[in-house]
Formats: sequence, structure tokens, C-alpha cells
Amino acid sequence: MKTRTSLTCYNKKLSSLKASISIVIVINLLILSTNVSSFNFENRLPILKQGQSGSYFGYSIAEHVELVTDRYGKVTDEVKWLLVGAPLGDNLQPNTTKSGALFKCPLTQETKDCEQVVTDGYRRHAMGGRYEISIVDDSTGRPSKNLDPPYNDEIKDGQWMGVTVRAQGKGQVLVCAHRHVKKMGESRWGQGLCYLLKNNLNFEQNFEPCTGRPTERAHEDYGFCQAGTSGAMLEDGTMIVGAPGPYTWRGTMFLTATGGNFLSRDKTQYYTPHMDLNSPVDKYSYLGMGVTGGKYFGDFYSFAAGAPRSEGVGQVVIFSKNHSANPILVSQVLNGTQFGSNFGYELTSADVNGDNKTDLIVAAPFYFDKSNGGAVYIYQNKDYRFPQEPTLTLMGKVESRFGLALANLGDINMDGCEDIAIGAPYEDRGVVYIYLGSKKGLLKEPSQIISASSLGLNIPKTLKTFGSSLSGGVDLDDNSYPDLLIGAFNSDAVVALLARPITNIKTEIDDSQLKNIAAEKYGCPTDPSSNLTCFSFTACCSFDRIQGQTSLELIYTIEAETYNGMKKFSRVFFAPHYENKSNTIKKSIMIPTDGRRNCQTETVYLKENTRDIQSPIKFRLNYTIVEPPLPNSALKGLYPILDKTQADRTFVATFAKDCGTNDICETQLELRASLLNMERNQVTSDYDLILGQSNEIHLKATVTNEQDSAYEAQLFILHPKTITYIATSKSSVVCNSFNETCIACTLGNPMKRNMTASLVVRFEPSALDDKTENLDFKIWANSTSKQLIHRDDIVLRAKIVKKAEVSILGTAKPEQTFYGGEIKGESAMKYINDIGTAVEHIYEIYNDGPWRASYIEVYIDWPHQVANDKEQGKWLLYPENVPQIEGGNGGTCSIIGSGSVNLLNLELKPTAIMSQLVNEPEEAPESLRQRVNVRNKTITESRYQEKVSSSSSSSSTSIKEESSSSSSTLNRVRRDMAKVVKPEKLIDSNGNAKDVVTMDCERGTAKCIKFKCVIFNLQNKKEAFIRMKARLWNSTLTADYPKIDHIRIVSRARVVIPDAYKIQQDTIDDMTTAETIAYPDFVQEDERIGYWIYILGIFLGLLLLALLAFCLWKCGFFKRRRPDPTLTGNLEKSSETKPFIS
Repeated sequence: MKTRTSLTCYNKKLSSLKASISIVIVINLLILSTNVSSFNFENRLPILKQGQSGSYFGYSIAEHVELVTDRYGKVTDEVKWLLVGAPLGDNLQPNTTKSGALFKCPLTQETKDCEQVVTDGYRRHAMGGRYEISIVDDSTGRPSKNLDPPYNDEIKDGQWMGVTVRAQGKGQVLVCAHRHVKKMGESRWGQGLCYLLKNNLNFEQNFEPCTGRPTERAHEDYGFCQAGTSGAMLEDGTMIVGAPGPYTWRGTMFLTATGGNFLSRDKTQYYTPHMDLNSPVDKYSYLGMGVTGGKYFGDFYSFAAGAPRSEGVGQVVIFSKNHSANPILVSQVLNGTQFGSNFGYELTSADVNGDNKTDLIVAAPFYFDKSNGGAVYIYQNKDYRFPQEPTLTLMGKVESRFGLALANLGDINMDGCEDIAIGAPYEDRGVVYIYLGSKKGLLKEPSQIISASSLGLNIPKTLKTFGSSLSGGVDLDDNSYPDLLIGAFNSDAVVALLARPITNIKTEIDDSQLKNIAAEKYGCPTDPSSNLTCFSFTACCSFDRIQGQTSLELIYTIEAETYNGMKKFSRVFFAPHYENKSNTIKKSIMIPTDGRRNCQTETVYLKENTRDIQSPIKFRLNYTIVEPPLPNSALKGLYPILDKTQADRTFVATFAKDCGTNDICETQLELRASLLNMERNQVTSDYDLILGQSNEIHLKATVTNEQDSAYEAQLFILHPKTITYIATSKSSVVCNSFNETCIACTLGNPMKRNMTASLVVRFEPSALDDKTENLDFKIWANSTSKQLIHRDDIVLRAKIVKKAEVSILGTAKPEQTFYGGEIKGESAMKYINDIGTAVEHIYEIYNDGPWRASYIEVYIDWPHQVANDKEQGKWLLYPENVPQIEGGNGGTCSIIGSGSVNLLNLELKPTAIMSQLVNEPEEAPESLRQRVNVRNKTITESRYQEKVSSSSSSSSTSIKEESSSSSSTLNRVRRDMAKVVKPEKLIDSNGNAKDVVTMDCERGTAKCIKFKCVIFNLQNKKEAFIRMKARLWNSTLTADYPKIDHIRIVSRARVVIPDAYKIQQDTIDDMTTAETIAYPDFVQEDERIGYWIYILGIFLGLLLLALLAFCLWKCGFFKRRRPDPTLTGNLEKSSETKPFIS
């Protein structure tokens, strides 16, 4: 890892989102389904080294092999070192503060046994600033640590020695301090400093490529060169030093040959073009932030430098030397894809496909989108040229800085292809991904994911930025497998993971019974009596001879179809699990290590009612070594691990299919569809669906297969949510609701060549929303076979036609009533019964269909007052309350405008309330009650035909209302000057003239309150009633119309269905009237007798008396014997004739 200028994250590039998401999904599936943590670095037994706190120990690392030679130069031993840079550490050089240091750590389990390598202090003051290491410690034979302080023309504090550490394995070592400052008078220039160390880590030479170059223009020249920001040591001894600062941070890299004999080596210091006129990049591109090299374009070395800010998206420029000329030439430029992603921040080279052509790996650790953070691009060398587009792109998790560190691991699985490690130090506490090379290139799934939290032993839980630096390719424990060194600079630690040796297992599958499985046939050679389709296979494995091992115990596992999350359920199960139908078999087996094969035969059963009998059944075979107890240190020897390429295999079983010679079923499904019993518009091809004419919608579909058998052939019908699937008729095809809007019909498995399937699908439309205008049906057919010619889905549209013939009819109850008697004013009304006779107008709203009317508006004009030229008229039909709705699905009524009902707030008499509770008819007012019977005998209902009409005018007659109380607080309106409507002359059927008054708002003879009623969801052939109750104002009619034949009082109503509901209807019968006929009480006038009748009666009475007296006189009535006033004679006579009784 290197010091970088902080970059701002820019806008996301949406074009890469899908690819990024797919890579993350693949990685996640791999993590969940495979044991990626087991191959082949032993993370359970790490080797930890810790440095000075806050020193950034582990910022840059390298694996190094020191060769120990005798006095003749012969190599007698090898010492393995872990080289660790600590750029904020304290250097051994005197008079320096946090100038950085290089440490060498032995391969032990001790954590704090690292020793600082002497780098600075060999510039001798006594020798004028020249480097001199001739002073030798006699006891060790190594250079003395008697070091000089920094020379007077340099600043070592904060120089970041150890920011770059690179080694050749068994060769030289490069260590740099990119912030080393040179003093020139009053100026301070950050030009950078590197040291080249010998194999024994002794000082060999210093390297300051920018020293002595122009600085007059400061950063526009070489004033801030920052050489050593990156570096590389190639196999041929070429040392590459990246310097991103020259010429306003255009950047460059310097190449120096270090290998071989000094006299014969090329002593030219090469550099890339970086000046204003010849640089391949613009200012602030930071070319040289990452460097690497390899044989990219032939049998010679070329050199790649990353410019992470070039063009905003980043670039990698590849250079090649042309003899001894400077600057070296540009061979190719690779471009990044996302602004601010820092494409080219880190680079490495590896032959990932084993073709002896070096491939290039480029990191963009600041790449980001919604699902990813960091990207690594693999450019696979083809014919000694890199493609402009990456061969493979790997993505990290969000904000993980995936690709901040890269390392060529060498060939860790011995397959002839080099493998790589990628660090993601900000994913959790840090993660390292291991990717294996293969003959086809780098595998896109990691073979191992090593997280800080997965490390064993006593690794601190506080370990952070694990994976910020990486080094590999060196076998540290002499088991022939390269090992891995990982830095965690924020925790001042490094971790070494040793590679487990790989045992070459040989595996093979006998698949003779895995081809052309007949799904319709039961039984198999291993179970001929089975009532299920079955088949078997044999899996064999063997080992070459292994030193010290006679046999190995393995866990043998086979899983069908559900591995890697491919499927949730499997179509098959294995023989030992006939009861629980498990698709996995797992057992322990012992394998000899003398080359003999161990074979296992397995029987597989196909589950009942399996529909997919075309796609292959996939199996995964896995062998895992049963390990002994884990030792307490990786240095005590690691148990071998199996070669994953052989120990983890997949194979398939295929079905016998009625297909072509290529075993690929190529079908041609042809579909026809129509809607039955509907008229079709020839122009738009839409159907007309008249709702209610039929209770169902019928869709007919016909599918014909014209080519090879179609496996799992299905018909799908997508329908609106507002209609409901009922069933399928006239077909043997089985259909089911796939979801609330989709029907899936099975056509056959397989649907054979030239086979035709026809069906009629029934839908129920009663739940249709009245605002729906169209019904769209989408129909298509498919199968798991290959369709030769694609056919578009069929779309049928039915235009909704809604018809509802809604009519309205008005009636009055009672149709005839009477008025007369005492005239009372408003204030005299105590109860509503005092007003007059109860009147009710009833409106019947009937829906004759065929469809329902979900929303009906009824407008009523109610004649509550007699018309006049004033704001208020005399009461006519006094409304008791708003209209009430009965039937249908209910509704509401309200007043339109400022009118009111029961304005006087009158209540029913208690007796009237009781009469209503027991459903008894209410009695008429007392003044009329005595005469009703007489009137009913003398007046019969007549129908008049209007012959003569005279205009209605107001009469000059006025009747003063009586008032029983002048102190009433009711809302009284003086109506004494109201005009009286003039009667009309009408001729009845007998030719008799009648005087009739018509009270009608439409004629202007009455004033109306307007009501609006809403009826909900009136179904076909159903009715609803609106009842309006009122009182005939007896006093108004008695006072103003005492001598006419009758009064017609008319209310009007009309029905409306709003246009928004798109319902068609005939408006002829949308209006009606209800009429109450009121007769005056003539009996009262007929009983009044004139004065002449009384006189005549007296005269006739006297005459009759005279005649009676005359007759009595003639009869001698007045001549009879009178009694003796003295009683003398009578007494005497009586005594003579009648004896006295004493």
C-alpha cells in the first residue's frame, strides 16, 4: 500500500450496475454454498508479527529468502524473512523522528521478534556526504550500526521509509521513502529516496532519480517528484520506481538494471515521457502510483504504470524499451470505466492461464455503485496484446476498497497457472480473496476467502485493515507450496499464512447409465422392481503413493441439484433415503494410497409427478479429507488438502427425448386465441363486451406444435384483477391459477409433434369496477424446449360496454285528500299533526339491466310553498324530513342549496307516535274527521282533460292569518299579502266545467326545495324506493281556495347516472311526477240554512197549528162537560148513584 492523494467519490456509472450486481450474487452464493475458507492457506494457524504502535508496521511487505553461502560462494542454507515496512516507525539513524524503518521478521510463533534492518546512516559527514559501509563489526562481520545523522542537505523526519518494500524472492530488496526532502538553499523539495539492499539485506546503493534535475519551476519540474511511491523488482533484475509528482503530477517511472555483473549490466536510467510535450497523460494524472512489469508483447520485458486520475476515469500506460533510448515508448493504453474509481491505483502481473504470456491485473479500489465497492480488472494476454476491454471483472463489497492491494501468489495448487490475492481491507475488519488461475483464465469465484475474524490462535480481535498489503510467491516452510504474507498497518501487524500441501486425488464417474433416461419406464438394473424411474452411477477415486501414509479417510458427499443454491428442491433422491427422499448422500470411506481405486455405486430415483423431464439432473461429487487434531503451530507441519479441481466435480444425467439428432428439442408452438360471443370491431380488432348480457366471459385458445416435442409445454393467460377465473371447459387441458392475474395450463409433457390442444377458459366479470373501460388479455405458450421462431404474445382487448336501463315512477299516498275547517297561523301549530293531512310521495327507481348501476343520482323538486313575488310563500306541502331510501344497497339524500325541512321544528303528537309504532293509520285533523265519511259518499275520483287554460295570476283577495300568540319565537314569515294562484277551467269527461288549481314548480305556481339522493349499486332487475313525507298545510288551502273543485299538487323527480361511470341508458323514462289531489270540504257550506228557511218553517208551523185547532173544534173537543166549581151537585149526584164507602 502506498500514500495516495485523497480522492473524491464521484457520480455512479449506471451502465456497470447489472454486471456488478451479478458478480456480487455469484460471490455470495459461493460463500454460502461452498467451503471456500479451506483451500489452501491455513488460516486456523496464522503466524503473527507485531510492531511499534502507531508506526504503520505492515504498510508494505515482502517475502524474502536470504541465501547463506560459504567462503567459496556456494549456497549452504536459506533463511526465510518476512520484510515489513513501518513508515512512521523510529529509525536507527541518530537525530531522526518517525522517519520510518524496515524490519525483518523470522518465521516463528513469536510476535515481537522482528529486527530493524539498517538502511539510513551510511551517508558519512566525514566523507562529504558520500555513502560508505566499510566500517564492519568484528564480532558479526556485518556493517556496524555506528551511523551518522542526516546530512545537512536533507530532511529525514517524516520521510516514510518503508512506504514501498519489494523483493525478488532470492534476490535483492528495494525499500523507499517517497517523502524524503532535499534542501537547496531556502527551498525544500520532496523528491524521494530509495535504497537497494543486497540479498543479505546489507546496503548496496542509494537511488534518488530526481536529485539534480531541474526544480526552478517547483512542482512544474521535479520539485515534488515523490520517487518511491511505488516500486517493483522484476526477475531479470530490473528495478522499477514510480514517481507520480514530476511536471505538475503528470508522473513518471524510472527503470534501472540491478542484476548481474556491474560491469556488464545496462547502466542507463530509463524513464517514461513526462514532460509537457511528450507525456501520454495530462497534469494531475499521478502516473507511477502503481507499477509492474512482464513479458507482455514478446520475449522481452515491458513496463506498466497506473495513472489513477488520468482523464478522470484512470488509465494504465504500458511502455517498452527501444534499445538505450530515452524516454521509453508507449506501447498501449488501457482506460478505466468510472469517474473517480482510481483505475490503475495498484497493478500486478501473473500468467493466470499458463500460456507463458504475462497477463495484467489492474485495480480500481474506489470504484463504487449501489451494490459494489472496488473493482479488479483482468486483462488476459492474447497473441502478445491486451484487449481494450477486460477479460474478467471482479467486484468487491460496498466500501470495502476491494483491490487496494494485489499480489501474484505463484502457483499455489500446482496446476501450471499462477494465482492471485486481492485485499479488501475495509470489508469488516479486512478480507483477502484468493483467486485461482486455470487453462481458461482466472476463475471468477474465489477459491478461498480469508477474513480477519476467521483467523485462529490468539489473533487480536482488534486487528483492522487486514489485507491492506500483500506479498506471495515464496515458499516459507519448505513444503514446495508458496505462502502468503498479509499486512494490517492500522493495527501495526502482519500475518503469515502457510499453504497446505495438495494431494493429487484422481476421480472419475462411470456415466453409462446417466444418458437417455426413460422417464416413463419404471425400475433400473440395480432395482428392477421399483415402481419409480431409477438409474445408477459409479464414482471412483484413487491416490498416488504418499510418503508416510498408507491410506486416507475421506468424507464422500454427493448432492443432486440443490448445491450452490441452484434449486430449492431436487427432482431425485438416493436409494438409502427412500423414506425421507433425501437428495444428498454422505459417508466416510478409506482410500489406500497405493494407486488402487475405491468405487461407490449409487442408485437414484426420480420423484413422482416430476414435470421437468428435459433439463439434465446435475450432481456434485465432493471428497474431503478427515483431518487429525490441529497442531498448535503451522510450523509443525500441515496436513495435506485435496486438489479441489479433482476433489470437487460435477456431472449430469440426461433424459431420453423425442428430439433431433443433436439431442436438442427444437419446437414450434403456434397459438391462436379469440373471445367468444362478442362482436369484434373490424378496424381496431377490439371486442365489445356488453356487461350483464352474459354471466361469463369465454376465451378460446388453440395451440399446435409443428416441430419436435415440446417439454413442459404450457399456455399462460394474463388477465385483469377485476375478473375471476372460473374453470376450463371443452378440453382435457388442466388449468390452474398461477396467481391472481395469471392462469397456467399444462398442454403436455411432452406435447408431441403435430399435436393440437384447444380449450375455452371461463371468467366471471361481476366484480368489475365501473370505471374500467377495457379488459386486456395476454396469451402466450412456451416450453422448456427451444422455440425455433419466436412468436409475439397475443393481446386481446375487450371494450367494456355497460348498459343499465334505469327508470323512475312517482306515486302519491294517499292520492286524494281534503282540506277545510279552522284556519290557524304558524304560531298556533303545537304539533306537526296540527298542520294537516299526512302526504307521502314515493319514487320507484327500477334497473331493467342488463348491468348494474353502481351510482345513481335522483333530483327531486318538492313544492313546499305557494308561488308568489316574495322571498317566502305560504306553506303548501310542509316537509317533515329529508327523503328516505329503501331497497337497493342503500343511499343518502341531502338538500341542494339553502332550503330546510321542518323549519318550525314541530314534533308529532304522542298519540300519533304510538300509532306509528303499532302501524295504525294516523287520524285526520278534528275539523275534517266528522265529514270525511259524508264526503267520500258524494265525491268520486274523476279524470279531467284540459280544454281551456288561463294564465295563472295573483288574486287581489288576501286573508289575514289568525294569530293565537303574538309572543311566539318561531321563525314566522308574514304571508298575509301573498298572491293566490288563479284556478283553471277544465272540462271533465261528462262535459262539466271544473275549477282546478295546479301547484307545480315547473309552471311557476309553487316554490320548491331541491333534494339530491344517491343510490348505490342497484343491481339488474332490482328496485329502490325514495319516500318523501310531508303535511298538507290545511290553513293555506282553506283560506285561499275554499270554492274550487280541487287542487293538484305536483312534485317532480329525475334520475341521472354520471358520465364518469360510462353507463349507457335510454333517457325517455328518466323523469316522473307524483301528484296529490286535495278537495275542499263542501259539506260545511251545504249545511248552512238561509233565513228564509227559518221564516218559512215558522209560518208552516203556525199554519199546521191552526189546522189542528180547527179540526179539534169541529170534533167538539172544545165543547165537553166542565166540572162543577162548587162540587155540590156533583157530590150529591155521586152520592145517589154510588154508595159511600166509609
